[in-house]
Amino acid sequence: MQSQLITGYIRATRACYCPRTRRTAEWREPGSPREPSTRETCSSLWPDTGRLTLPLETMCCPRLWFFAVLLGLSTWLEPSKGSLLFHMDSVIQVVEVLESQHLDGHLNLSVTELARGLGCCNSEFDRLLLGEAPTEPPDLPFLSQEQRSFFKHLLKHEVQASLVEQGVVLLPDGTTVAVSPLLAGIEAGLKGRREMPLPLEAVEPSLVTTEPSNQTCPGLPLTIDALYAVTITKALGMAFLLAQANESQVPMGPNGCWDSVYEPQNFTLLGHPSPLTDAFINGALDGVILGTHLVGQGMARVPLGPLLREYYSGGGLAGERQVRSNFRRQNFVQLTEAGQLEEQVLRSLQLLRALAQTEPLLSWAGDEELQATASWAVQKFTEAYLECPAIIPRCMWGARPYRGTPTQLKLPLSFVYIHHTSSPSQPCRTFPECAADMRAMQRFHQEDRRWDDIGYSFVVGSDGYMYQGRGWHWVGAHTRGYNSKGYGVSFIGDYMDTLPEAFALSLVRNNFLQCAVKGSKIQANYTVHGHRQMGHTACPGNRLFWEIQTWHGFK
Repeated sequence: MQSQLITGYIRATRACYCPRTRRTAEWREPGSPREPSTRETCSSLWPDTGRLTLPLETMCCPRLWFFAVLLGLSTWLEPSKGSLLFHMDSVIQVVEVLESQHLDGHLNLSVTELARGLGCCNSEFDRLLLGEAPTEPPDLPFLSQEQRSFFKHLLKHEVQASLVEQGVVLLPDGTTVAVSPLLAGIEAGLKGRREMPLPLEAVEPSLVTTEPSNQTCPGLPLTIDALYAVTITKALGMAFLLAQANESQVPMGPNGCWDSVYEPQNFTLLGHPSPLTDAFINGALDGVILGTHLVGQGMARVPLGPLLREYYSGGGLAGERQVRSNFRRQNFVQLTEAGQLEEQVLRSLQLLRALAQTEPLLSWAGDEELQATASWAVQKFTEAYLECPAIIPRCMWGARPYRGTPTQLKLPLSFVYIHHTSSPSQPCRTFPECAADMRAMQRFHQEDRRWDDIGYSFVVGSDGYMYQGRGWHWVGAHTRGYNSKGYGVSFIGDYMDTLPEAFALSLVRNNFLQCAVKGSKIQANYTVHGHRQMGHTACPGNRLFWEIQTWHGFK
């Protein structure tokens, strides 16, 4: 009975695909300057080479360049007239149209209120915490039919049986977000919804005391943080209740891949779906960050178009470079006090149990059971998404297939070998730059060195992300004679005389190594070596080598 009831609460979510990877980039000699305009000439001219009948190498011939341009205009530009891309830029475009109508007096509702009127964030739980939504679905005559369809499509987050995840968009940083938890967080921030009294019927009588923070004021009611509840804590608690009831194979994840990074339309998951996909979690974290920012502004009306642009593709909120989507995990940790998340997951589950719509689903669970679920959920969520670095999967940077059959590593490993790429010699600071560098290195390793794949296990960009090379399970080609003994982690750039960005160093030192230990990928007593300790090379550069000598595990 318990399993059947919980199944009725959340529609099972599903989300594998690897996009076309026929793009090439020229490898630069060590020390040669970066030339962004020529680093990937063909793929920058032809974002979707899979539509062209000519091979990419042929298009690069100067004699056929003019013909290729004409062909490209007919096969690349024309389709964009008929379909909005599932990219944050398209979301901002629609938002700005809606906000222009609001300023002109033709629209009385904010964008988030419109979204709720169309069914987003409108459960009994959401209405209690965010207020009532518009009762009649608003008409949007000022949007084109395509824009209306696009907007409504994004408000319903679900995973189809084909593992295609709906209600998500690609971001300029190469990650993907679900729109509904993002809008819920923004709405909570605009309304200043934070601490709200928890109904007495939500808690077992023997446990109706006070918040730990209210012990100095006995009698104050228990509270729930509406911003956390409508974004992450309700979803997190229910995901783990589903897992407990064996109604979900996994409680969180996975990530996925777009059919095209340049013209995204379909996002397909890379494994068994859960109620809490990576895209949903990204949207929830961003919702908390943006909602907190809006609460601090103390304004009920803030233009969302500029806000989204600053956070996702600009200089960061309030001009702070690290307050943007690339650093969502770090920023969420800074906003969330120790113990706060577990407390809010418990409060969300208690409130769900008290509401008429969801009470039958949770009536079997006492506060003790809900507390245990909240503790388990937050522990696993913290380990997987707050302590571990965000890693861009191979399909997103355009990896070619592995040549041959990869050899499996025997885990856990004992070593981590630190490298720098030397060439590319300059750090990459955006997703397009880092993805192009990854493709260039893979091409060099496969075609010039005749290796099966890019040699490194993981690569570190200066954009806030790590990039999957051979990954956690395949033997690499990074440290001759020691490839099966440890992971090869390389920083993009030449670090003979300078250091990588502080956040890039922290990503490996404080996140990657700890994540690998907790995930049983490396031994708890792991050893860190610089590449030069294992062979005749200057890698990982003098300055970086001096730096890693201060790390835990270095020998």
